[in-house]
Amino acid sequence: MASNLQVDIVTPEASAYSGPASEVLLPAWEGEMGIYPEHDALLTLIRAGRCSVTTPEGVKEWIVGRGFAEVSQTRVTILTDSCEEPGNVDRDGATADLKEAEETLATADVASEKWRQAQIAEEHAKARLGL
Repeated sequence: MASNLQVDIVTPEASAYSGPASEVLLPAWEGEMGIYPEHDALLTLIRAGRCSVTTPEGVKEWIVGRGFAEVSQTRVTILTDSCEEPGNVDRDGATADLKEAEETLATADVASEKWRQAQIAEEHAKARLGL
């Protein structure tokens, strides 16, 4: 039985983390999902939210954007459009992004691409602000 997972968190720009972990909590599409060694294989969509990885040095956290996670018994690979440490969040920028997204959602046609993009921006801003 494996005692650790190999975890990789990757964005289009860079690798945010690569290393061992005993547990991963990720914002799956239907809610928070916990992954432990020997987990059944799966592929899941993730939404913007907090991702926690329990490493030998302690718990590390990131705010991730939308993407997906591939899970096997010994590995978790998270591919996401963005990733940042909670302490590095530009709260003023995230607040401005949230306000802009909410204004667009209130005025745009619900069937439009503009509305859909605003919905994603709102989700991401709320994740960055911890809402």
